Amino acid sequence: MFRVEAIRVPWLRAMDINPWPYLVLGLVSFLVLAPLSLLVLGSFSTARLPTDFSLAQTGLQNYLKVYLDPLTYELMGNTVIYVSGSVALGISLALTLAWLVERTDMPAKILIYAGVPMTLAVPGMLQAMAWVLLLSPRIGMINRGLMESLGLAEAPINIYSLGGMIFVEGLRLVPTAFLMLIPLLRSMDPALEEAAATSGINPSATIRKVTLRLLAPGLFAVMVYQAMTALEIFEVPGILGLPSRIFVFSTKIYAIIHSATLMPVYGQANALAMIYLLIAVVTTYFYSRMIGRAERFAIITGKGYRPRPQELGAWKIPALAVASLYLLLAVVLPFLVFLYASFLPYLQIPSAAALKSFTLKNYRLLATYGEVGSALKNTAIMVVVTATATTLLSFFISLVIVRSRFWGRKLLDQLAFAPHAIPGIVMGLAFVWVFLRLDFLPIYGTIWAMVIGFTTNFISYGTRAMNASLLQIHKELEEAAYVSGLPPWRTMRRIFLPLMMPTFAGVWIWVVLHAVRIAGMPLMLYEGSQNQVLAILIWNMWDEGYIPAAAAIGTLLMLSLLLLTLLVRSVGFRTQRADVGGR
Repeated sequence: MFRVEAIRVPWLRAMDINPWPYLVLGLVSFLVLAPLSLLVLGSFSTARLPTDFSLAQTGLQNYLKVYLDPLTYELMGNTVIYVSGSVALGISLALTLAWLVERTDMPAKILIYAGVPMTLAVPGMLQAMAWVLLLSPRIGMINRGLMESLGLAEAPINIYSLGGMIFVEGLRLVPTAFLMLIPLLRSMDPALEEAAATSGINPSATIRKVTLRLLAPGLFAVMVYQAMTALEIFEVPGILGLPSRIFVFSTKIYAIIHSATLMPVYGQANALAMIYLLIAVVTTYFYSRMIGRAERFAIITGKGYRPRPQELGAWKIPALAVASLYLLLAVVLPFLVFLYASFLPYLQIPSAAALKSFTLKNYRLLATYGEVGSALKNTAIMVVVTATATTLLSFFISLVIVRSRFWGRKLLDQLAFAPHAIPGIVMGLAFVWVFLRLDFLPIYGTIWAMVIGFTTNFISYGTRAMNASLLQIHKELEEAAYVSGLPPWRTMRRIFLPLMMPTFAGVWIWVVLHAVRIAGMPLMLYEGSQNQVLAILIWNMWDEGYIPAAAAIGTLLMLSLLLLTLLVRSVGFRTQRADVGGR
């Protein structure tokens, strides 16, 4: 009898011998291995510039210079404190918010569930700048207000400190951790918690001895992922640490390359990046192992269950106040501070006189300042091309991995995931070597260099999403298309495109949101005012003291990202509202 599943589609089988899988593997290998290879070779280079590098000019001088310097170990200590403190604060807040939303009867939790992920729309750079405007010892509105009202000689709070960096980065880590913890709490069978309550154990002991122990494996994986994120971030320590010369790995590499008084020593930056890269790779390895062993810690059984919300009683209002306070600190306050500063001719603490001095000149400046128009155009081109290239390349990579029998598909999958372990500032430095060494590719300093760098960095996310989506499409649909005589390109258009459109759109918008907010890699790869994107323009205006003008751009950028994030959230939020709201 004729069996559809026995049919082998020739164009899928032929992927083992046709050139397309090899072309995809070659392209991904170049994008990932070329910069990393030059990064490693460059760490041994005694030449000051990548263009002067040769095998004859190699040695261990860079490693000796970097790792015999006592300041390097101070740098490591700062990084450990910064990362561990940020993760501890971020995970604590995220776990508290996720538990309140999923496992309690806190009022208005549907608004908290919708609002916490909205903080992703506030770029870390703008969030740090907003807190500078509030808590800087010199210009901070809160500090100046406290000094004037209490008669203090010195500012009581200094945001330019490790504590300030931990506070801001901790707030920034919450939304991602929240989204990762919500499914864990939602899928947890509450039978053990209810048994503990029946045995007379008080709620706090139940949370400590039962809930947290059940969550431990998943919680550890979230902590490792967040540590990787905090380790690679540049914007927060760049805004808050560089002015007071408190360095972590990312800012030190940037400082070596962008020294205002000395010629950049690229080899030393590469040598420093090696330990940074090693930490990131080891961290990613342990994260992958935790994910791979997740089935050992299953907490959903075959028995039906219905989580019963814990009654907060008199703690309902305080719980809602805590959740609302986070949204105030993470989203509302930074936006209002930027909005207020954008209407000022110069920085002033809020007062009646300050309100009377409001002006639109900063927004008019944006309309007439040539670099703003150039940055907007560059940003639009950069994010659209990056998002499109990432989406298409991720799809073709996943097509080879999931749908072919190509001998190198596992290698391709590993290469595509590798950029996830490479911090953006390190990837930017690696591509500096690529673009300066490959002089036949004259794109160093242009937005096209940023496009290549970002595309390489984002394919790890894109392929994860595409792999999952392709696995949900049964091969019977392609086999039916083949039997009907459809050529491969029409199969793509008639089957894959409609069924995977939500994934395509999701990856595309995710890349847009991230490419427009990240400053670390563009700062490493751009050159000249004509190649600025918005993140670089805001950074440079802030660095040069044009704070009200930077606030005007930041306000418009935050508003645009908030609206885009709201649009994206509304699509998936409709399907989850009834589930969360009914708890």
